[in-house]
Amino acid sequence: MNAILIVNMGGPLSEEDMKIFLLKMFNDKRIIGMPGIIRKIIARKITTKRYKKSWEKYQMINGTPIIENTKITAKEIEKQLSGKYLVDYAFSYSNPLIAEAMKKLAEKGAKNIRVVPLYPQASYTTTGSVSDDIEKVSRKLKNIKITMSGDFSGNENFISFWEKQIREHIKINNLENPLLIFSGHSIPMKVVKKGDTYGKSIENSAKLISAKLNLEYKVCYQSKIGKVKWLEPDTKELLLKITGYKQIVLVPISFVSENLETKYDLDTEIIPFIKEKCNFEHISRVQIPVVNNLLIKTYINLV
Repeated sequence: MNAILIVNMGGPLSEEDMKIFLLKMFNDKRIIGMPGIIRKIIARKITTKRYKKSWEKYQMINGTPIIENTKITAKEIEKQLSGKYLVDYAFSYSNPLIAEAMKKLAEKGAKNIRVVPLYPQASYTTTGSVSDDIEKVSRKLKNIKITMSGDFSGNENFISFWEKQIREHIKINNLENPLLIFSGHSIPMKVVKKGDTYGKSIENSAKLISAKLNLEYKVCYQSKIGKVKWLEPDTKELLLKITGYKQIVLVPISFVSENLETKYDLDTEIIPFIKEKCNFEHISRVQIPVVNNLLIKTYINLV
């Protein structure tokens, strides 16, 4: 039996979950590249310092939508494949974890498992982390063939998905030739210097989408943590410097589900701040639907 496992980052469902989520994330060598013992100490310090404020942000957006959205996406993939594949979902930092989900698929009779990370632009910090988890599980599930898909930043269906979402957003808001601001989650520059292609993939997606719409665009990055150098320009700083444009449309290009970075960082923090500081005639963000047929086709293409 063939199986598909879609994987996303995950999110906390309670304050206690928030501690576990942060601890797992910052103890990931792909996130903090320190030796094991040092990494664990740093992870605990960061978690203790951040978890209450982080949980407050989740409460402000009425909890993370990413868990339920990923679950619904898995069901829709299985439905469109007419039961030819077992389809399940897992997360890197919250339940169900990748190892648990793959074990479950194996118990159901899966002999070939295709893992599909829901990160359009592959990165050492995201897709790379999923790859590490798969490698660990593979040692235990020796009779199961496990493969993983990668970057889909230029996938035709993925590009068409954003083209149509943006086109509809422009129509609903009665906009005319807005400037598109493609905002991706930032990553540390030390990772980029090691050869991470994430930034180039973001640029690729933005270029292909804007070409279909015949609109001008800029690329920027959001949600950085700490004081180390991250991939720039920063979304808020870029918006503050823009002149000559009256209408701005933000596109959360690195996400395929609503999450804290879209609903809090962009909607609750960045957009209200820019509305207060700048004199744009219009600024808004394109929403990500829970299920979209073009995104489902993208994932099926990857299998």
